Amino acid sequence: MLTQGAVIWLTGLAGSGKSYIALALCEALRKDKSNVIYLDGDELRELLGHFGYDKKSRLEVSLKRSAFASFLSKQGMIVVVSAISMWNEIYAYNRKNLQNYFEVYVKCDFEELKRRDKKALYSKALSGEMQDVVGVDIKFDEPKPHLVLDNTKLNELETKVQSIISSFNKAFHLL
Repeated sequence: MLTQGAVIWLTGLAGSGKSYIALALCEALRKDKSNVIYLDGDELRELLGHFGYDKKSRLEVSLKRSAFASFLSKQGMIVVVSAISMWNEIYAYNRKNLQNYFEVYVKCDFEELKRRDKKALYSKALSGEMQDVVGVDIKFDEPKPHLVLDNTKLNELETKVQSIISSFNKAFHLL
């Protein structure tokens, strides 16, 4: 049983499938553990009352998200986070400040992201109707994560979840 906390951070562009995989990961972990909590980027942003989408505001909310994940993991929680947070400042902060930190990059081809585009973020940004969309007018830093999952095809969810669990276990021997 994990007595110390951990943070499994899924990062990727909007529509890449971060939340989809994170929710399935939480479900798998909760079969054996009662100390799993999920922090969704959009839900936590709403809870914090932080709605700015320019890069500065995104960095601020990302640091708050990291601090909250740290707080929970120090209390023995396994914290699964799904958020864009794709900047070197956040990667470095997380590696320095989060115990048992494991980063997963949910990568997806940009053409596929445009095809999915549930919130019309990409279509509006590309047509000039919207600003502050990461991957269009806000540049991101490609992560150097512990694990890269190609989620261009929304298949093999269970395999992706098991890959995260297995890779985390190899790194920390905690789950």
